Amino acid sequence: MLTGRTGLSIMLNPRRTQRGVTLVELMIASLIGLIALAALLTAYSATAVHSTSYLRKAHLHQQLHSLLHTMVRDIRRAGYWSFDPDLGSAIENPFQAGVNRLRVQAYPGEAAGSCILFAYDLDKDGMVGVGSCNGNTCAAQTDSDNVEQFGFRLRNGLVQTRYGGNALGCDSGHWQAVTDPGIAVTRLSFTQHTACTNLDTVSADCEPHAARIIQRLVDIQLSGYQRARPDTTLTLSASVRIRNDLMLGSAE
Repeated sequence: MLTGRTGLSIMLNPRRTQRGVTLVELMIASLIGLIALAALLTAYSATAVHSTSYLRKAHLHQQLHSLLHTMVRDIRRAGYWSFDPDLGSAIENPFQAGVNRLRVQAYPGEAAGSCILFAYDLDKDGMVGVGSCNGNTCAAQTDSDNVEQFGFRLRNGLVQTRYGGNALGCDSGHWQAVTDPGIAVTRLSFTQHTACTNLDTVSADCEPHAARIIQRLVDIQLSGYQRARPDTTLTLSASVRIRNDLMLGSAE
């Protein structure tokens, strides 16, 4: 038992078992925290930039790949005609005649070969649907119940598709854009290749006075970029074998 002066000394001077944080230690801890936060923000910023770039590229790929797929699928059907071979001849196909025959042109001021025009029997009624007719009657082999004259063209950096009009031309009719305004299409090119077979004399070359069948193939080139990031570019290509061969008589 402690008594007297010794006990009083212990009571007046208790042992210290805890120590506080010095200012220097606090400053060092704060500096380490700031460095860690800066590293975290840098990593987040880099991830955000990378994600934005990836999304732009994905959007560009989705737009152009979908467009190319749509054009290939539609152009492949050019010249299709639903008819009874016992009542008609393939040479009389209205979807292969005149302005309805597949052809490559261009809208005025655009690059050559940047527009393609064609027609096919969408409703299988054997008549070319033009959507509207002048007056109360339609021209021979046409009707007004739907539109069966189609096309794709490049205009002002956008790809457009034809959905109506009284004339089938690259500079006429009604057209609407099928690409996003945020994407600039720098090239849309159609190139038609043909192979002809003389039906009168198979071993002979094709001649205007002979009946003949023409096989067709269309090459498509498509290029574009993101307007927000011109360095984000993409170029695609495809070849389309037209399923419906062109039949021509000796007079054509």
